Amino acid sequence: MSPRLIGSCMVLPLLLSLQPAWADDASGNQVQQVIKLPLKLNKPPQAAEHGAAPAAKPAAEAKPAEGKPEGKPSEAAKPAAEAAKKAEPAKAAPEKMEPGVPMAKPPTRDLSQPSPEVRAPGGKPRAAHRVKPRRPAKHVEKAAGEAGQVKGVVGSILKANSAYIAKHSPGYLAKLGGRAAPRATVVACSSPGGNVGMLGGEADADLFVISNLGNQLASSEGSIEYGVRDLRTPLLMFVSHTGCGAIKAAAGDYSNLGPAVQKELDNIEIPKGIDATNGALININNQVEGAILKFSGEVEAGRLAVLGGYYDFNNDLKQGRGKLVITNINGETDPARIRELTRSGRYFHYGFMGR
Repeated sequence: MSPRLIGSCMVLPLLLSLQPAWADDASGNQVQQVIKLPLKLNKPPQAAEHGAAPAAKPAAEAKPAEGKPEGKPSEAAKPAAEAAKKAEPAKAAPEKMEPGVPMAKPPTRDLSQPSPEVRAPGGKPRAAHRVKPRRPAKHVEKAAGEAGQVKGVVGSILKANSAYIAKHSPGYLAKLGGRAAPRATVVACSSPGGNVGMLGGEADADLFVISNLGNQLASSEGSIEYGVRDLRTPLLMFVSHTGCGAIKAAAGDYSNLGPAVQKELDNIEIPKGIDATNGALININNQVEGAILKFSGEVEAGRLAVLGGYYDFNNDLKQGRGKLVITNINGETDPARIRELTRSGRYFHYGFMGR
């Protein structure tokens, strides 16, 4: 038998075996296989929470009808699914609940600036800001100290005044109020110690006292002229003292002081760098000389004596600590000659006039 004939005999039985399958395809009764995937469905809310009956199962979970493919829902299942959707309760709106704890106030610091704990990459962390307790400002403390100082000074003045009143009779005090003719015009330094021990007893009613920076004629010329020519005092006296601040300033650099103060110190004509004692003695002589020239008419007529004195608190002149030493009488500065004139009481003697 030829090979072609053998092949035909083998194919014929195979075709006969496949014929029933082709018939089933033509009739449309072949069952289609559907691959079921696992479904993850959210559980419906429990009935106990909302008080409602459990909702009907959706149509997707219903079993397929018998004799029908599992992938296609049956016609009977469709009405059940629609009914389940209608029976499903509507979702309630979420309940709005207010916070139980009140919100804190927003921070007062500037939120545009980084927090103290924020640091740049690689940098050191910044220390947290600590609020230091507030202390009284310096000017407040100074004001409190000045108030106490003023209170103490005023109290001392009033106490001294009470003691003075107790020592004098009402008649004596009445004379002080009416006295307008002092016996001397005294120009003292404004620094502390400039007129210590000068006033006392009856002397306080006899002196027309003028104080200024460095016991100068130029600084108080009007007041001095009033004492000499209007009050007609026969004595004009310039008094300095140990450690005078104006003398120390005038002997140094005072360019850092105010213009008005500089103007007054310019009138103190003493050498720069001179010690305070010698500077004060030179200044006394300068003031006496200037006054003699200004009041030359009174001096020549013998109606005015111009003297200079020095409060020697350090005993620099060797005549006693704290003593008021006469250092100039009408231009006479020799100590021996001054002692002679003082003992004889010739205060109107003017050596430069040949008297």
